[in-house]
Amino acid sequence: MSGVSCVLLVSSFDGKSGPQGLEGLMKKTELLGATRLGRMHVESAIYFSNNPKSHCKNFQVLTNTEYPASCFVFTDNGTALVADLAFREFAGYLKASYQRKKKLQVEGKGIKYKLGDFGINFITLFMGQSATVKGYLIEVIFQASCTIHLCGDILRSFITQVLPDVCPSANEPNSAENIFSQSFHRAVQTGTFESPRWPLSQIYSPTGLTASAEPPALAHACVRLAMNQFAEHINTVRRLSKQSASSTPVVTGSVVSGGQFVQNSPQTTSSNTSRQSSTPLTNV
Repeated sequence: MSGVSCVLLVSSFDGKSGPQGLEGLMKKTELLGATRLGRMHVESAIYFSNNPKSHCKNFQVLTNTEYPASCFVFTDNGTALVADLAFREFAGYLKASYQRKKKLQVEGKGIKYKLGDFGINFITLFMGQSATVKGYLIEVIFQASCTIHLCGDILRSFITQVLPDVCPSANEPNSAENIFSQSFHRAVQTGTFESPRWPLSQIYSPTGLTASAEPPALAHACVRLAMNQFAEHINTVRRLSKQSASSTPVVTGSVVSGGQFVQNSPQTTSSNTSRQSSTPLTNV
């Protein structure tokens, strides 16, 4: 899907449970005239070096049904590349150096909408073999342009007006900025994004193999920016899940909107733990 994307990791749904809140957002979007296009799927497999003392970097491999012929590789030091989809199989031949952590594999199942020049994808995240929801992503795409530095304000305005339950109003600019990923901030502020490392033939739209009307370099940069945001948020979900699993049973806490950590009393540990399994995580 061509255009500039902004990917958000949802923090709360105004007191509603995660599934109810997400369903409410989709219904509001439909009331505004959005058309439901179908489903999408995102998957992230992570590989760790077998020898921590070596110079091998840990990396994750992302796939997205919006780009069915490509996979996206991100190392733990920020290096990124795009490869043919067959790279997923190639990583399996690196067992001598890398180990795949199936418990940390993240899968996202989403529903796509179109509203005018915008696309909105609502995605539910799961980790490993667990059926517990680990978080929610909302991807908003301005499809009318691939010029990244000109689309930041348009995306901010659209999100604050159409998705006010997710993003604070425009009257709270400092709070609103907290929901955007670091890579989105950098791309909008600098007006550039590192040139992609794949040939034009590697990226296909799900509707066919027709070439994009946008200049290939701009279109590819937008794809790279979108997937980089997915990688950032998925890493956040993994980190928060790890922190939650290693927390002490005496005192628990909840991550709320704005990244603040609120300590709960020991008496409420069991009830809060059960609620957190169905509560979306915030971005950091």
